[in-house]
Amino acid sequence: MLTSASIRCALSVNPYLKADEKLFFILLLFSSESVLHPGNFALIKENGIQLAKRFRFTKEAAFRALQKLKDQDLLSEITEQGPKGRPKKLRKIGALNWEKWKGESSPFQSGLLGQSFQLISNRLKKPELVEQAGMNNTLFMLLLVLLSRADRSGVVATSSQAKLSEYTGIPRSQVQRRINQLEELGILADVVPGLVEGAILGKPSSVYFLDLNHPILRETGIRADQILIRGKGSAQTEINQLATRVGRPGLNDRLASVTQHAATPIGMKRTRLSPGSWEQNAPDFLKRPAAKRYAQFVIERNAAKLLADPNSILSASEWRDAQDRATRDFVDELTRGQTSKTHRDAENDRMFYSLCADLEELSHQLASLCLKVGKLRKRPSPVGTPPVTYRILPSGTDERTEIRLEQIITSS
Repeated sequence: MLTSASIRCALSVNPYLKADEKLFFILLLFSSESVLHPGNFALIKENGIQLAKRFRFTKEAAFRALQKLKDQDLLSEITEQGPKGRPKKLRKIGALNWEKWKGESSPFQSGLLGQSFQLISNRLKKPELVEQAGMNNTLFMLLLVLLSRADRSGVVATSSQAKLSEYTGIPRSQVQRRINQLEELGILADVVPGLVEGAILGKPSSVYFLDLNHPILRETGIRADQILIRGKGSAQTEINQLATRVGRPGLNDRLASVTQHAATPIGMKRTRLSPGSWEQNAPDFLKRPAAKRYAQFVIERNAAKLLADPNSILSASEWRDAQDRATRDFVDELTRGQTSKTHRDAENDRMFYSLCADLEELSHQLASLCLKVGKLRKRPSPVGTPPVTYRILPSGTDERTEIRLEQIITSS
């Protein structure tokens, strides 16, 4: 499954294939590859009309795709003379020329390749799922790429629209419209817009939450069980809790601890935070709705990860005593590894890491709330078993009525 040619093809780029042409090729790879001997492909005996019917393509689209694949040397044609009648045209997958396509240049690990493989299988064996979902070939290709690039929780956080265009064959100018269509069909549960204004968080790409309970995804062997968190502590979003404290630090707030830190002898200091950096710089950041929403998403995403290992959740006092600085993983999550591009001077640097420490501390508080109210297991998964996977659907920045925590369940 992990070496399936159809999946490798979905995770590669060919600038000459349109979305429906690439999907047609993926279906050819899937249906002709040997299960016992991956990389070996059977001869394709069906003609263009038969393939069109099997793949649910129009005849015109099927013949156009076949011609394009032949032109790209991805398919070759051979003639077989039977004992009677006219010679029969057969097709054969090219000598894996497509394996030379451009792939991911940076380290990338998909968490749902099994579900991606099953999605392709269902496209052929359960075509009614696609029809009932109201998806055309282009939308299906986009969904396949999103699913194959999602993490274990069904969240796609590593794909810009430019990258989605490359991997799907959808023109860059049409990607947003296609994403909107997936939202309208209920296949995307939520989208957190990326940032383009060059705030201190850099310019992270949009984040996509797949609705794992939609029939077309649920049939791949995955679902999301809801655990609603309501009551005290759940109404105000964490980013707004931070916003209300700026300029009015309490005894346990970051600004108070920074001031105390400044008075601590150098040899005893645990942090490098600068007094006043928040008061001088945070208001500008917290007034940007898009930046606030993205920061809230990162808080929730980190909280969900902490819930997988409850022993990693720190109380407020434990955080200040044992941590009190942002971890590298959290900083990378917040900026997508672009911190070096977002800071130009020492003051911005100090302010940025102060911000990160505040946000990460809030994620620990959120995880603790979910653990208590949701009555979740307080011990990590036993050794040798898959870790429990959670996600929190985006709250935005307005007052919320509940925290939408979900546990992700996958079939073995």
